[in-house]
Formats: sequence, structure tokens, C-alpha cells
Amino acid sequence: MGKPTSTADSYAAQHRGDADHYATYFAGMDASMQQKVALTTAHFPTRGRLADMGSGSGRGTHDLAQLYSGLELVGVDINPVSVDMASATWQRPNLRFVVGDIADPVFPPGSLDGVLDSSVLHHVTSFNDFSLARLETCLDNQVRALRTGGVIIIRDFLVPEGPAEVFLDLPWTDGLSDGPVPGLSTAALFERFARDFRCSVNRDGPVPYARLDSPHAGHARYRLALRAANEFILRKDYRTDWDVELLEEYSYFSQAQFESAFRRRGLRILSSMPIRNPWIIANRYEGRFHLGDTEGRPLPFPPTNYLIVGEKVPPGAGVELREEQREPLATPRFLSLSAWRHEDGRVWELVERPGRTLDVLPWFRQDGQVFVLAKKGFPRPIVNACADHPNLGGAALSGYITEPLAAITHAGEAPDKAIARILRERAGLPADSIRALGEPARYFTSPGGVSERVSAYLVEVAPSSGLPTPDYGPFTGAGSVRELDARQVLRACHVGGMVDARLELNIHRLLRHLGTSPGPWIGAPLQLTEQSGGPKWAPDALTPERRAPFSLHEDGTSGYLDLCTGTFSERDAEGRVLASVPREYLVPREASRNTAVALPVVRVREGYRVGLEHRELPVVQHFTGSARLAVTPAWRLPRTLTHLGQVPAFISERLREEFSVTVRQAWELGGSYHATPGVTPELVWPFAVELEADAACDSRLHWVPLEVLIAELDSVQDAHLRVVAWRLAHALGVLG
Repeated sequence: MGKPTSTADSYAAQHRGDADHYATYFAGMDASMQQKVALTTAHFPTRGRLADMGSGSGRGTHDLAQLYSGLELVGVDINPVSVDMASATWQRPNLRFVVGDIADPVFPPGSLDGVLDSSVLHHVTSFNDFSLARLETCLDNQVRALRTGGVIIIRDFLVPEGPAEVFLDLPWTDGLSDGPVPGLSTAALFERFARDFRCSVNRDGPVPYARLDSPHAGHARYRLALRAANEFILRKDYRTDWDVELLEEYSYFSQAQFESAFRRRGLRILSSMPIRNPWIIANRYEGRFHLGDTEGRPLPFPPTNYLIVGEKVPPGAGVELREEQREPLATPRFLSLSAWRHEDGRVWELVERPGRTLDVLPWFRQDGQVFVLAKKGFPRPIVNACADHPNLGGAALSGYITEPLAAITHAGEAPDKAIARILRERAGLPADSIRALGEPARYFTSPGGVSERVSAYLVEVAPSSGLPTPDYGPFTGAGSVRELDARQVLRACHVGGMVDARLELNIHRLLRHLGTSPGPWIGAPLQLTEQSGGPKWAPDALTPERRAPFSLHEDGTSGYLDLCTGTFSERDAEGRVLASVPREYLVPREASRNTAVALPVVRVREGYRVGLEHRELPVVQHFTGSARLAVTPAWRLPRTLTHLGQVPAFISERLREEFSVTVRQAWELGGSYHATPGVTPELVWPFAVELEADAACDSRLHWVPLEVLIAELDSVQDAHLRVVAWRLAHALGVLG
């Protein structure tokens, strides 16, 4: 870890001058620091040693050190100027910076608990003659430095998926046709880029393209490779350091190549997700260019970034759960399917598993922070079922997820006894570690088709770490119990870094119970316009009239839902099958596994009002005696929707047809989530939808002030409504 030798010469071209130049450059990089921290910290341990590779200004490394006093943070950078600046600017007892080439073995084998590569690995390829071999060596060295159970996170760019060639339409009226880079039109800038840019696919000559007439006024059309188009799109706004940026090839691996590289090295992928930064999409992509295939059909915007998280597992352990076969379930052994007839003649189907579902969230305070104990790396193979269904966001999971301690219990077992047993069997916690048991929250996880009402308990326990990892279940392991910072988990949910809805719900509930702020909202910003008039507060919004219109139907089902059995293989780093396990699950027969939930909202002088739907559902009648439930509007999405950008138009049309309202704007409300991954691969996409206030007054929606909804949220039994209400209130600052 001493001064760099000849390897530093490879990176000399990216040097930007003295300390003042570096300060300006890093100020621009650090604008995205909140998202970086949110995406990473929920996956890292709260104690041990973490290396921030290519630490640059040191701001992000310092933020991590400040968040976790139990972590030793080591920032590594090839440039002595960066290291000297960071060491002088950011000082903490658990923080230091060293000079080193991140591709070399900077740390001894098995000495790190975490490695972070944030927007740096493309430097390894770009400044080593675009060498993928150098990148492979870098990954080998970094993974070797991890202890078993350690985590590596890469945040970088991605070779986009799509057609080999595309049309890229760029404006030529927004600048000059020649001259210095800052004043060029976007079209002229592209032609300068094509002339000067070199990368692994055009080392010795310009980027190939053909200029054509554009159907868009004031634009030029270019036919070129999608990969080259993406390289230009990603850098077109970085004009100040244009010559330096041209030296860097941003994209070097596809998502499949990243995932393969992780699995080959014995890494279990906790998250693999293309990122579309909402600010970049809104301010640099939308209305700035047109991207389409060579038939002229619009294409979705390529990802702005990519995140992959891998956990190092012992040799021979499973790294992937994959569905090898799916077939209709003729004779269910675990799940059961029943039919319920509404008094209007419609037939509804419900899928049920035996027993009752109990979620347990142990928590404790330490050093002013709130920690929760959760199951990390628990095998949930059903999240990877139905790979032939549309993958709207492009994310991939290994099948091992982080979730609350959950178990199926039976009616004869008292809750306190069941909780003590679950903590002992699944977390290794003795009964005397329990300090207080809270009152349960009860909610339906997927009330449209799953007959399940979860009872969730917050359990205060003595501070715990290094817990044993009880092994149960048919796979090679059942994950480990880890302490997680509660607020960092919420932030990860805002940007899609965590996928279990029930973990999020229980943490929100815990923080509200403790009077602890959840911290800043990290998801897409919401900007609602105050409107005059608006819908009135409906006193019965949260307490619908009681009705029992359903009866059991013995004459067959409606055919909307299918029970399937999937055979899931667990594979190791070499691809060997370690286990082959059947799992029963629920899936729609015609619709996709994707669900959209949309919470209508209007801003009026008095504050924010949200619109709820009153639905009659057989599962609610089964558990409570009344079928009516206050829910957020939700729909199973058709398989014809293939990417997330198509969903807002679908929501707008459904709301117009079903509720006679007009949508002004829709926002993604944090990342997608799974509500009941033990029963269905359903993936839920949450949205906030701003409506025209006048039309909302006459709709079938039942309106309630957002503050009132949050205050009464413990009585809300729709899990989807709980998720989107918490997130909307968080995004709008209503939570404080």
C-alpha cells in the first residue's frame, strides 16, 4: 500500500490538475452521494473493515465511516493528490486513506468485510488499453481479500440490452455547428465524439455511423450501434472535462457478464439492478433526444447506472436458485385453491397455505442508532419463478433475500410462545434476551388472490451480534441473522436495493413507535402543484361499511389463477447442482407476475389528500366477517407491457376508465417489492399519481388527508396501501 510505481502512469491521463481543480471535479461527483450511500449501506456489515476503492474526494468514505463507528473505513486511490486531499479534509478515528492501484492486491486475503467499487472499474479497463483481463485480475484480487460472508458492491455503467443498431435523433438547433465543445449543438457534439472517441470496439478509428434525415424538426438522425449511442448519451452533458471523459469507455460488461463474473468467483448475488436515475432521466434524457430501433419504434432509455451486490459464500455453497421446470399443479400438497362467489355472480379465487403467518422483527438501540435483526441470504426461490414473464426493470436476484424472521404457526400456539420459539430456532436468541413484546400489526399481503393475513410483532431484545446461523430447510443453508441499521434499510428500499415489503413495513412502524425520524427520502423527488377546490375528506375513507356478499363456491374456479409447481435447483460457483427442490406457488393464468399499485394524491390549500378505493374481497370476509377493505388502486399488468416506462400510461388509462379521473403526473414511489415471496413471484411496482382536483371530486375514490392516513395506519390492513402511504408521506416530508 505504498506509493504507486509504474501502474500510476497508466492512469495519468485522468489527472485534472491541482487541488482546486480536484475540488471542482469532486463537487460534481458528490451530488449523487446520498443515492450511493443508500444503495450500499444496507448490504454492508455494521462492523469490520471496508475498502472504498477509488475513493476520490473521500466524501463517500467519510459518510460511511460516520454512519458506522464500528466499521474501519479505508479509502484507496491511485492518485496521491486525491489521497492527500481526502486525508486532510476528512478525519475520523475509524477512517484512513491510502495510495494504491485498486486492481492490485492492496489487502491481504480474507482481511476485508466489504469492498465498494463506485464508478471506478471503468477506469481499470479504460486506462489499461481497454483490457478486460486487467478487470478480471482486479475482481480476483478484491474477492480474494474478502472474508467469507463479506460483501462486494459495484456501481458502474452497463452495456445496454437491445437491438444491435438504433436510430439516435439529436437536436442541431441548440448550439453551434463548430467551435469549442461547450457551445456545440448536441448533434455537432455527437459528430465530434464519433470522430475522437476510442474504445474496445473501435480502437483505431472513429465511431461508425450514418447521418439521415430526421422526422423530428430541428434534429439530425444517426444510425449507429446501441452501445456507441449509449456512450454518447451518458457523457453528452460533461463538457467541461470533455477531453478527459473521451478517454474513458464507460461500459465494458453487460448485466449477464457482471452476473457470470460474480458467480464464477463464489459470490451470491444479492442484487443486480439497472438504475435509471430519476433526476438524470428528467433533466438530461426526456426531451433531449429520441432513441428508437431501425424500424422507428421508440426504445426505453438505457440505464444511467448499474448496481450489483455479491456476498462471498464458503466453497461449495449455493450461489444461485434457478427454476428449471414449471408445470400445472394437479394435486396440491401445500397450497390450496378455493372459489368464492359474489352475490353479483362473479367468482373469485383464493390460494391459501396452512397455518398462520407470523413476522418477528427483533430490534435494539446502540450508540444512538436503531438496529434490527433480519434474516439475510434466506432462500426464496419463488422470486425467480416465471422467468418468461416481462422483467420490467431488468433487475435480477439470486433467490436469496433479506427478510424479517418469519414462520408459519398454528392456532393452538400462543403468540408469545411462538415468538420465543422462532427467535430461538431461527436466530439463536435465548428467551432471556427478550426485553419487550409489542402489540401486533395485522395486514393482508396480497388480498386480491392470497388468503393470508400476517401478524407482525416488534420485539425489543438485548443488543446482539455474531449470532449463530441455525440451518433449516431443504437447501444448503438458511442464511444468517444480521444486525442492520433500520434507517439505512429504508433508504435502500427507496432505490430498489431491498425487495421485501414486510421488512420495510415493520421498520417504518418501529421508527414511528420510537419517535425516530426515518431520515431523508432518497427516491425520486415529488413536486405536486397546489390546486384550488379539491376532493372533500370522506369520514368513512378508512372504515368502509360492513358487508358480507361472498359465499363458498363449489362448482369450479374462474380460471384467473393457476397453481404451479416449480422445480428449483441450487447451484454452486461451478454450476453444479447442490439441491433440487419442488415449490408450489400461485401465478395468474394470463396476466404477468407484475402488479402496479397507484396511490392517487391531490395537493390543496389544507395539505395533501389521498384517494382510496373500497373493494369487496373474499379474503377479508374470511378473516373479519366483512368483505370491504380500504385499499390503494392496483392492477395485475398484462404481459404486453415489457418495460417500466409503459406503466404510467397504463395506470392513467385504468384510473380514467374505473374512477373518471384525470392524471397530471405519475412518479415511481421507490423500488419494486415482493409482499409474500413464499407463495407467489408477484412483483409490485408502486406509484404516486397526481390527479386533477376538479375531476377527483366526482370520482368513486374516498379521500382522506395524508396526515390522518399515517396517524391511523396501524388500522389499515392492505399491505400495499401501507407501503405506498409510508413512502408517499416520507417523500413529501409528512413524516417529519
